[in-house]
Amino acid sequence: MAMAVRPLRHMLVRFAALVTLLPLGLSALLGSLWLLPQAEQEIASYHRQLALTIAGQVDSFFKTSRVTAVSVAGVIDHDEHVATVQKAIATNLQLLKRLRAMYLVDAGGRVRAVGVNKMSAALQNDLLGLDLSRNELFQKAKSTGAEQWSDSFLSVVGGGLSVAVAVPTGTNVVIAEFDLAYLSEFLQQTTPVSDQVIMLIDRRGQVVADQAGTWTAQQLNLSNIPLIRDRLNSSKEVHGRLVLNGVEMVGSLHRIGTVDWWVLVARPTQTAYRQLWTSLGIMAVALSATTLAAFGVAMVLTRRMSQRFESLAEHAQLITRGGAATDWPHSNVAEFNALADSLQKMSGSLHERARLLEDEIAERQQVQEQLHEKALLLEQEVAERVLAEQSLQVKQTQLETLNLTLEDRVRQELAKNREKDAIMIQQGRLAAMGEMISNIAHQWRQPLNELAIMVQTLRLEYDDNLLNGERIDEFTDDCMNTIQHMSQTINTFRDFFKQNRAVQQFDLSTAITATANLLQASLQAAGISLKLDLQPGCLLQGQPNDFSQVVLNILNNARDALLTRAVPAPAVTVTTQQVQGMAQITVEDNGGGIAADIVDKIFDPYFTTKHKAQGTGLGLYISKKIIEENFNGTIEVESCSGGTRFRIVVPVKAPDLQQQNSA
Repeated sequence: MAMAVRPLRHMLVRFAALVTLLPLGLSALLGSLWLLPQAEQEIASYHRQLALTIAGQVDSFFKTSRVTAVSVAGVIDHDEHVATVQKAIATNLQLLKRLRAMYLVDAGGRVRAVGVNKMSAALQNDLLGLDLSRNELFQKAKSTGAEQWSDSFLSVVGGGLSVAVAVPTGTNVVIAEFDLAYLSEFLQQTTPVSDQVIMLIDRRGQVVADQAGTWTAQQLNLSNIPLIRDRLNSSKEVHGRLVLNGVEMVGSLHRIGTVDWWVLVARPTQTAYRQLWTSLGIMAVALSATTLAAFGVAMVLTRRMSQRFESLAEHAQLITRGGAATDWPHSNVAEFNALADSLQKMSGSLHERARLLEDEIAERQQVQEQLHEKALLLEQEVAERVLAEQSLQVKQTQLETLNLTLEDRVRQELAKNREKDAIMIQQGRLAAMGEMISNIAHQWRQPLNELAIMVQTLRLEYDDNLLNGERIDEFTDDCMNTIQHMSQTINTFRDFFKQNRAVQQFDLSTAITATANLLQASLQAAGISLKLDLQPGCLLQGQPNDFSQVVLNILNNARDALLTRAVPAPAVTVTTQQVQGMAQITVEDNGGGIAADIVDKIFDPYFTTKHKAQGTGLGLYISKKIIEENFNGTIEVESCSGGTRFRIVVPVKAPDLQQQNSA
């Protein structure tokens, strides 16, 4: 591809522009990579320090507030008389204005003593005996035996947001309720600037206090803001951006340890970064002016340099047209003078080479005439070889025709064999489906009996007036569990016959266990013990349903043999192990083994020792084809110690299966 050619003047102008604009770009890069992160770090540090200070003050607010409940609990430890406790509660209400109400609750959840700020004694007496046993705060304090703080809530005795602390003492619990309006007043006093936003957020994301009181009055919940939602269940402080009331802000969250609340300190992004943008603007104006001045100087130097090169280029073009240039331009630049002298010497050398080239051309023309004569002789020889190749091509075409006919015959025979195999595999699947339906009938018989008993029991308890909500829930759970079990049986049956021919990786033990579960009820009904000794983590690559069909065929044969021969204590054992990259699956029963004269025939198609109504003779034949063709493995059978042992060996990884699937 030809290289793009540009005038020297344009290249020098671009180079000058690049050199002058590079400092401006580096300054912009410095601003974005260092100044901006530095400013963000300073803003985050300021917000973090302010949030930490406010969190400490609020934490002190709650710690001093809990002292009232602890003091009343201390009085109860020495004197449990209600009058004494009532007097202590009244004293605390007078001393601490933010204390809205205080209750003494006994072990049964009944209010024994109460005090409510700015409430008459008659109304307070109405609260005595109130049942708080279902109160979540009371239940937590009672069950843990430790001090508990509630979430924020609307007070029923004074209105407005409140928070409560429960302090257990002996068998009783002291509950103190505090007015959160004092926190908003405190935040208003500590706000350093007018556009600063300071909020207290509880564990649910609810705003419980802010410096203006407007967010609290709206009962705003901020749990939908990503910055706040991600930290409600965490103890780590965080700094980032958020949007409040349509205004983008930057702020920090700091945790209050006593009540597990959060302090949010935020400020509008535009205000927070105003000083940074002003500094960057001044810097940009200064850099732009400097860049324009440097670019002007570079343009003057570029114009002078390009004019000198253009003069040299004109003399060089004169030489290319056959002329002789003698007055090569010179200047006060040593490099230009050296270039002019070199070009003048090169011009003389070119004239000398042109003369030598003309002599060489004359010699080559003479050689070409000699080559032409030899070419005529070579063409005659080539024509003879072409005739010989054409004769050979005719014979090769005849041979290819014979080969094509042979391949068609082979393909036809292979197609017939595949069609027969497909029919036999389908017959085997239909037979397996019949076995599976019989197994499902065994598996459903017991759950259906259980459902019938549950329905009868439900009717009897209804007639005896023994039914209540709890008993109905128990019956419902039992019935749903039984129905879920039956539904799982249908799912397993459906997965077993799902037509999925894609090669995939599956767990060997999972496939065997799922197949065994389908036969479990049938085997138990026949009194046959099934033991699985499976090595976990062994992965095969292929079609799971095909492998499950192989295991199902072998287990069905073992079951039929054990039932036919009425073996005492019949048992079937399935074991797996992985050895040197190969998975070995062994299925062994104690059904007496296979006769020596038929052991070599059991994998033949349509060979069976059962009655025609009980077997097709295709199960083991299909199993052998699946293992050998789909899993690149082997399957063998032998009689051993009064039983039969099937051994399947397949590679854990079969790379050729991926190629087969893509083909």
